Amino acid sequence: MNKINVEFKSGESRVEPLQACTYMLANCEVDGEPVELYSEIVVKDWCYEHDIDFEDKDFDPEDIDEDVYPVLREEIVKQAAKYGITEDELNFWWD
Repeated sequence: MNKINVEFKSGESRVEPLQACTYMLANCEVDGEPVELYSEIVVKDWCYEHDIDFEDKDFDPEDIDEDVYPVLREEIVKQAAKYGITEDELNFWWD
């Protein structure tokens, strides 16, 4: 079985342009139609919600990766299920 690769990266938010985010992304086909699975967390928002000073000179966005990873992963699994894609068919970055 070919697994669907799920990327785990950071970049510019699709939801809040010009804001840094961490995201997961997978592209595949279901019944011949292209499907994109996407979930993001805006770094600034995550930090505000978790009392983290992201403007501190020592802050590194990678410091929150272990915390945001499972949240993003869960969202990708939920989206995939809507298309009949099982969790076993997904190849996650840290799994």
